[in-house]
Amino acid sequence: MQLWQEMEREGMEELIFCHDADSGLRAVIAIHNTVLGPALGGCRYWTYASEEEAVRDAVKLAKGMTYKNAISGLPYGGGKVVIWDSPFAKSAKPDVDGCGSVSGEQVAATEREVVADQVADRIDKSLDTDVSRRAQRFRALGCCLERLNGRYVTGLDLGTTATDMDQIRLETAHVTDTTGSLGAQDDFTAEMTAYGVHIGIVTSLRQQGIASLQGIPVAVQGLGKVGYALCRYLHAAGARLIVADVVPERVQRALVQFSGAISADPAHIHTADCKVFAPCALGGVLTPATVEELRCSIVAGAANNQLSERQLVAGRMQARGILYAPDYVLNAGGIISTAYELEGAGPDLIRQKVAGIAGTLSKVYAEATQSAISTADAADRLAESILRSGYKK
Repeated sequence: MQLWQEMEREGMEELIFCHDADSGLRAVIAIHNTVLGPALGGCRYWTYASEEEAVRDAVKLAKGMTYKNAISGLPYGGGKVVIWDSPFAKSAKPDVDGCGSVSGEQVAATEREVVADQVADRIDKSLDTDVSRRAQRFRALGCCLERLNGRYVTGLDLGTTATDMDQIRLETAHVTDTTGSLGAQDDFTAEMTAYGVHIGIVTSLRQQGIASLQGIPVAVQGLGKVGYALCRYLHAAGARLIVADVVPERVQRALVQFSGAISADPAHIHTADCKVFAPCALGGVLTPATVEELRCSIVAGAANNQLSERQLVAGRMQARGILYAPDYVLNAGGIISTAYELEGAGPDLIRQKVAGIAGTLSKVYAEATQSAISTADAADRLAESILRSGYKK
């Protein structure tokens, strides 16, 4: 991986590599753009196959946050931190202060895949040590974030909890979603993300002349916190649900709670005969192959980076007459919630702000129609226009 070329290609401002020998922290802080304000984006704790994969994920997600924050009208830039969860990796030599930011060459080490069997075979007496090391890692990350002097504010993301954010808060104020915050209470952030996706689906249906979700078949791929909350909104509005998840218990729970719901194979739910396909699991589900198998007229879901090959897949959906709701427009409810909580807003005002996704998405559709471009390109065009105006301030 050519780091400088990657940064230039994606328009990155900074890549910071963080390492702490005592805790085993290996993290990448990616700051994409701070034209509109400090970078705001979550902290992901994930098992990556390689350092290169971790860096690419951080860069891709940080760029997505820049566009998401811009098009949502938020006074923040885009950033992301990913922690490489590699508990069996060997520790490197310690830094001077135990919480250093080092170069890509320094963090390069023997790659190890953490397989499920290894994790399952951990003995019970190691659990307390694992919890302690995790806390140390997040506190060490807090040291690294503090050195950025507020250029980046982090929060919850995949694999992290409010307790993790509490550890970061011990070292820096530049963190959200700590215990007691709205973002950490009763899955509020996930709820607002789901609400925004629901608003976007309704807006997309109206774009196609359909006034209600009553009786509309919607295929939801992924029944995690956001996907399940989305199903609640859709079911309450009268939609006919088709659900899928790799965890059978989640599917069974949905079938019991949402009367009339049916299940589908998670690997093939995109082929379901439905009006709306809502990807709510991990990204990359829409590939040059799967886009040809779609039997829906709208794609609108919560997953990030849904298009594996952006231009090609977006172009094919446009050619096939499938209306695509750009993911970073649709799933902005969580970051809108975080941004307004930072300003002191309560849940009622935040919900009103999330409902504004309808107006944003309508602008995207209008731009796409007027300029005869894909909705993905239209969203980028609107976001980039906002960013350019920020440069002039």
